[in-house]
Amino acid sequence: MADNNHDNGLHRCMEAQEQTFKAHQATLDNIQQMLAQLLNNRNNDETTSSNHDEEENADTEPPKTKKSKGSSAIDADVIKCI
Repeated sequence: MADNNHDNGLHRCMEAQEQTFKAHQATLDNIQQMLAQLLNNRNNDETTSSNHDEEENADTEPPKTKKSKGSSAIDADVIKCI
């Protein structure tokens, strides 16, 4: 019986780790997209006038990161398993 409880606990920990990994991967993908946009903007800045760029940058908002509400709970589960 104790082995079954131990196996269930390990299974939950592994699932929590997998979900945490997926959340971190999504965050890394988002960062990669933001960096690509920044590099694109930087390249555009070098080819256009500075006045035009200041107006354009004032109108645009930086990309917002998406963080799932459950990710912190999943992170807590992973830490608890460790």
